[in-house]
Amino acid sequence: MTVEEALRILDTAIAPTSLSNIQEIVFRKSWEGLSYLDIADSAGYDASYIKDVGYKLWKLLSAALGEKVTKSNLQAVIGRDRV
Repeated sequence: MTVEEALRILDTAIAPTSLSNIQEIVFRKSWEGLSYLDIADSAGYDASYIKDVGYKLWKLLSAALGEKVTKSNLQAVIGRDRV
């Protein structure tokens, strides 16, 4: 599954809300396996801010998908039974 396919699944799961720009950046870069520090460096943000965005993003996705989502299990959870 590509990150674009995963984002389409998430758009449906969290509707009518949508990801903010920074949430989408954290999602995309996490999907690619980057660390929060690397995400912060590439996006021009402080690492602690990116960690906070990530924490809130995983909580949002966990609630929407009915399964705990973390940075490390992101691809497995979204890919499971959703393709």
